Amino acid sequence: MKKIKIAHLLHIVGPAGKEQGVLKIVNRMDKTKFDVDIIVMKDVRYPELLDLENFNIIRLESIQGNSLKLVPQLAEVLKREKYDVIYTHSWNTLLEGYLAAKWAGTPVKIHGEHGTFERSSLKDKLQRLLWGKFDAVTVVVGDLEAKLRNIFNYGKNNIAIVYNGTDHTKFYPSEKFRHSFRKAHQLEDVFLIGTVGRFHPVKDHFTLIKGFATFAKDLKDVKLALVGGGGATGESYKRKYEALIAELGIEDKVIFIPPTSHPEQMLNMFDVFVLSSISEGCSNVILEAMSCGIPVVATDTGGNPELVKENHNGMLFPVGDADELAKKLHHLYKDKALRENFSKIGLDIIKKQFTIEKTVNNYEQLFINLYNAKTNGSRA
Repeated sequence: MKKIKIAHLLHIVGPAGKEQGVLKIVNRMDKTKFDVDIIVMKDVRYPELLDLENFNIIRLESIQGNSLKLVPQLAEVLKREKYDVIYTHSWNTLLEGYLAAKWAGTPVKIHGEHGTFERSSLKDKLQRLLWGKFDAVTVVVGDLEAKLRNIFNYGKNNIAIVYNGTDHTKFYPSEKFRHSFRKAHQLEDVFLIGTVGRFHPVKDHFTLIKGFATFAKDLKDVKLALVGGGGATGESYKRKYEALIAELGIEDKVIFIPPTSHPEQMLNMFDVFVLSSISEGCSNVILEAMSCGIPVVATDTGGNPELVKENHNGMLFPVGDADELAKKLHHLYKDKALRENFSKIGLDIIKKQFTIEKTVNNYEQLFINLYNAKTNGSRA
């Protein structure tokens, strides 16, 4: 029986959530049924943080200027490799991927949206038009389907919701990891608030820092760990965070930690995990924190409320509301029993609803169904 040959098209490969999600799914797929490559339009970033040995990555020759110049090169790769499925991701690969797939005659075309949309009058119209030409448009949370319908007035019935999942055999509560990472960063005897994410405006670390400063006032045993980076942009924003931290007089309570290739170990050192993003799809890092038994406080935006239920397995606060964040942190700081309850319920939710096995199975079934529909089930 012929394997279904799939090409994921990514603008870059790096440690950000979208790309990590693709790598995680590809790595878990049934290799007796699927042959999967990753085509990169631009570059691979921070390879030292990624385990790429098990992936076949095809890099297109970088071209300056109009990225549509990549279309002939991409089409040639698609024809040469004879892919059955092309899977584009977000705006940066949408147009190029569709045109190249049409040129190459690739049978199945899938596009994925992960949380943040590129917006302009022209882009809105172009995205709505192109989404309708794909066999399926995948979204990682129900909120994104609602946005396609309500914001973009998208009416086609080709949307598939496939929630992200996490590996609870890798991300799990560990006192060993907790103690080792705390000792390494001299954080043994503090109540530690933490976040993980690139230093970028969409992550809104400014609100987190302000909320923490209000919460930490008059408390001597609390600290904030900001884990992240992000190249030149990340360094620029780190300097802005440092200026705000100095202005608020909390330099002794905030620590910066570079990204690690072992997030499952590092997450365990937190007492509370905070995600202060302006927008989110299905946050992998929320799922990973929950899987490590860490109570989560997140902004009430995007797919976050589909993962975190207020006062059930975590807490939510309005985007940009530092004062409300401070209140949530103070509540959790005072109530150990509540933290333990959030941890227990969060772990149960992960194991029942958000496993990587469930996510991969849903994607595999989608690929099989679309391929069979396009080829009349012929896989000989």
